[in-house]
Amino acid sequence: MATGTSTTSSTESAGTGGATAASGESDDKPPLEGSVKLYITSYTDDFFAEREFFRREILPNLKSWCEAKHLALSERYVKWGSIYPDRREASTQEKIQTSIENCYHHNNMPIFLNFTSEGVGWVPMWGECPDEYVEEFIQAYGLLPEDIQVMSGAYREDNHNSLFLIRSDVILDKIPDLEKKYFLQRTSASDKIKQNGDMVTQKFPPARLIKYNCKYMGLDARKHAKLAFQDSLGPTILDFCKQRILFDFCGEQPQSFNKQDNQVSLEHETFKTQKAACVIGREDIIKKIEEYIFNGDKDVPLMLLGDPGLGKSSVMCKVAEQLTQRAKNGQLKRSDGRSWHVFYHFVGAIPGSTIVEPLLKRLLRSMDFITDSNIPKDVNAAAQQVCSMLSNPNTQPLIVMVDAINQFSEDQASKIMSWVPRKLSPFVRIIFSSVSGCTQHVTLMKRETKPIELQITPLDMNTRKAIVANMLTKYGKKLSNGQLDRLLAHPSSENPLWLTIACEQLCQYRSGNATADRINSLPEGVQNLLEEVLKRFESDSGGLLLVATLCLLEASAAGLDESELRRLLADEDQLMPPGAFDEKDEKETSEKETKSSSTVLSEAKWSRVFKTLQPYIRPYGDSCLGRMDIYHRTVSNAVRQRYFQKKVAVVDENIEEEEDVPTAADWWHKKLADFFEEQSHEHMDRYVEEYPHQLMCLEDKTRLAAALCDWRVFDVLYNEEYSSYLLIFWRKVGSASDMISNYESALTVFEEDENVNEEAVSIRYEKVCRVVIQAGKYHEALELLKTALKIEEKELGARAHRMVELYALMAEIYDEKLKLNDFVSPSQLPDLRKTIHYGRKSIAIRRTLPGAYHRSKLGMSLMKLAFNMESWQACGGGPELSQADALAEGNKYIDKAIKIFQELNDDGHYAEALMTKGVLAPRGCMEQLKLYNDAMDLAMQMYGEYHILTSRLYINIGIVYEDNNNYNKAYEYFKKWARVSEEILGPDHPKTLRAKGVLRESRYKSIARRLGEAVDDVNEEEDNEEGDAEEDAEAVDIEHYDDQVGPSSNQRLIMENSLIQENGEMSTVNSDPALIHGLGSSDDIEVNGYYDEDEDQDSESGSDRENSDNENFYDDNFEDYDEQYMIYSDTGALVNLSNVNVLQTSDDEDDDEIIQMAARENARGPDVDNRYASDSHESSGTESDGDDTTNQPNASNQRQARHN
Repeated sequence: MATGTSTTSSTESAGTGGATAASGESDDKPPLEGSVKLYITSYTDDFFAEREFFRREILPNLKSWCEAKHLALSERYVKWGSIYPDRREASTQEKIQTSIENCYHHNNMPIFLNFTSEGVGWVPMWGECPDEYVEEFIQAYGLLPEDIQVMSGAYREDNHNSLFLIRSDVILDKIPDLEKKYFLQRTSASDKIKQNGDMVTQKFPPARLIKYNCKYMGLDARKHAKLAFQDSLGPTILDFCKQRILFDFCGEQPQSFNKQDNQVSLEHETFKTQKAACVIGREDIIKKIEEYIFNGDKDVPLMLLGDPGLGKSSVMCKVAEQLTQRAKNGQLKRSDGRSWHVFYHFVGAIPGSTIVEPLLKRLLRSMDFITDSNIPKDVNAAAQQVCSMLSNPNTQPLIVMVDAINQFSEDQASKIMSWVPRKLSPFVRIIFSSVSGCTQHVTLMKRETKPIELQITPLDMNTRKAIVANMLTKYGKKLSNGQLDRLLAHPSSENPLWLTIACEQLCQYRSGNATADRINSLPEGVQNLLEEVLKRFESDSGGLLLVATLCLLEASAAGLDESELRRLLADEDQLMPPGAFDEKDEKETSEKETKSSSTVLSEAKWSRVFKTLQPYIRPYGDSCLGRMDIYHRTVSNAVRQRYFQKKVAVVDENIEEEEDVPTAADWWHKKLADFFEEQSHEHMDRYVEEYPHQLMCLEDKTRLAAALCDWRVFDVLYNEEYSSYLLIFWRKVGSASDMISNYESALTVFEEDENVNEEAVSIRYEKVCRVVIQAGKYHEALELLKTALKIEEKELGARAHRMVELYALMAEIYDEKLKLNDFVSPSQLPDLRKTIHYGRKSIAIRRTLPGAYHRSKLGMSLMKLAFNMESWQACGGGPELSQADALAEGNKYIDKAIKIFQELNDDGHYAEALMTKGVLAPRGCMEQLKLYNDAMDLAMQMYGEYHILTSRLYINIGIVYEDNNNYNKAYEYFKKWARVSEEILGPDHPKTLRAKGVLRESRYKSIARRLGEAVDDVNEEEDNEEGDAEEDAEAVDIEHYDDQVGPSSNQRLIMENSLIQENGEMSTVNSDPALIHGLGSSDDIEVNGYYDEDEDQDSESGSDRENSDNENFYDDNFEDYDEQYMIYSDTGALVNLSNVNVLQTSDDEDDDEIIQMAARENARGPDVDNRYASDSHESSGTESDGDDTTNQPNASNQRQARHN
């Protein structure tokens, strides 16, 4: 842990000077090109250690880094409140306020690091809660009126450069009562502010909230607290500052910031180092793994296989430790001079490590493969991005080590291997460890390109002797030669886990005869030995404390810390379920809800428990601090098998039905649920982590629904991109309709609370709306959003930073509704009209808001609107906007978007924009092909071939050749489309099946036979039946909100509505002659889309093979080019929408036309009557606008360029 204390100024100067010298800057420094303003806010009479920690550990490095970027960093410490407010000067705060306002005025977003405590949290602003609450808070914490004005600048929602650092109040439990007065603590005033939820979690996303723990080290001479901080705190703060500076000042797309990555990586490193230090022998296995990494090119993973307890994790830790040490010493390089990057993950090693999604996202972030604009929404999207990265030849040399893949959560087992490509990049190595025959092992072995299998061998005799000697030395014990021989004569001594547990058992005996008897009686097999260990615990004095500790850890969601365990174990009369060991009536008294006179297990008893169980639980070593969990899955299985399968009460043998009798597992889950329910007001993070999980295990739907409607829980589980855990819990409660009904009732109660202001109500409605969108219920989401919009317009002055997001979200909902249609039809014009209407309004406001964030969002919104314009043209246009005008307007939008992405160096969105412009181009022309090829070059460079954008470009290029009657070339690209789709989506994904369906069309089967290639001769009727069944399955899944894609899947906003053909007129650019090589002649285009020449025969199969938007619910959502127009609700300056010139700083003459378009739309309103009511397939075609399009086939009969 890093220590932060009030030290002398010489320490700070030395640190700063050292950092500057290390930067290597000469006296002849180039002039600085920008100024970064950094403000550190905290309570005046506390957080001395934090401020000093920042000065010593973070500031020197950050300043040196800024200088290397030719930026000047200036920091300012902003203090609010005081025990002695009369000693403070208002003029100081006024100067700080002026400085902050100048930053905002000049569009120079300042960075804020806001330190506060868990109990106090938010400094309330006037109007956020009743005035009397604010006045009481001011009085309780000694604030000046100017403090609130200054903090309003720090707490602005539209500034994405603010980070909240919240110190856990757990530290107060370790501080003597007389010294607690030196810490910022909760009072009745702060409790009133937080009674309707914590304002920080309500207003700001979880990624910008860091809750940190620290250790109290006493007071210094000036009565300032001395604290030791987590090692990950400094790097996390430094990373946040760097990412925001890169984005706002350097025009770079920064790596996605995640507050937990540093802590998680540190915990894995600790596990690796500690376990590697205990490895004895295994040189032969380690050598074979190194040969796989360094000798020759390998394009498949290596799997280290073996039975439980054979030491697979130890070997993985040892290899990872050796590799990281070589990397630190600069010795881990390829022959071409490039360094290997080493990434490791030990499943089950730390809380949360058994979930696949965080692993994949951490891997992507570690390789700088994702930014804040393309964070994958869920495990499927993350898996596809990782698959693309690991197969991309341009990926940096990478070694990935994942231990115990068979221990991933069971509900993820069928998904987790999709992230492993069938062919690895030449510069990627993957090493897995697993038991043989698990789901993951079988899945990989079914592939044509099978992984390399490496069986871990049993211990040799010398290694076994060394392990025994090492274990017994720790306890000061030694075996005679005869005893050692008898111990090692056990066949199970080949297993390191069995041998380790056996040594632990032998250390309990002092006499030689007892030791010899125990050696002889040791059972074979790890599971049998653990069974005996548990029996011994039960028979020992105080043994129930040991058993209860193991059971509580096994029942917990993510382990328990010492303080939690000591409180749970305090009532020793109710340690175990009734009837666990005997059937006496006395045991039934444990069902009574009596309270023990002791609230915490004594220190002496806890020390004995920890010492006895230390070999079986984490953490390792002598420390009793930190989260604990069961050490090995084999131990976990033994505990569950012995204690969790029994009934909690004696059952009458004459009673046949026992279904209602709960198992012991239920008893433990209920114990934890009741415990954390009582802790909800003290430790909200742990409450959210454990309480819903326990209720889910109990299948207590009523309490679970109530917990999920607790706004404190909602704010923690809510995610703007995709609220995965929230939706998983609701799935256990019931349907999406049940979720919506519960939230509507909760919103009504919230709205009626007289202590809640209008802004809080509006934000609540918006967040629930986003969750409902993620559940795929667009009509209900629309009603919720209308309420939020009405409150903002009528009660809050239509603030620009809120209206821009609400308008974008409204456009998103109507766009999602459009995606439920299989075909483009004029009947969709009403929803499309509203999509365009609200998209224009959002863009008009977005253009006025400062910062690179809004610039990026503007580009993505323009790109989406460009596609909406093409859809408008495909629907036949309307009286207010003709088909030709829609295409012209769409091209202006996409040109502007392209320019923005080029300015921001955002190649991912730039590639997507090029493809979108290609879709807008006249169908089959040279311009279209050139744009697709340019986009393909970028996509290949950034992502490699196995990426969803690449697959879409393959089909679009294939369509261009098909439109020009070059079917051989089209076949080539359709094959690539099918191959890439199968690789990244799997063989059974609807889009993969659709791609293969195209290859089964008669024309392409003939080409395949002519080329001597295998043909999939599936019966046409079976194709149609498959398609219908797939559509039915997709339609059903619409109701299953846990499988839906949410508002973060914004790639689909651009990419998935490509249901149209291009009929508008547009002049073509000069094309490279190479592009037209091989294109077909000008013969009449034969109808050959997803529909056969005989439309009557194939109309049913058409939606299966083309443009079925129900597939969106299976969408991979590759966020590398996600839009995210409306994800954030805390953006933008406070601008009166009715009095703003939306593009007054225009640098593009097209902006004036965009303003005029938005103004026309605002004046006209979205609710224009729809004059095209027909939704028949025949009417989905567009009318010809000119001579150049008169020979175009009907849209319903032609394969369409795709975005999905």
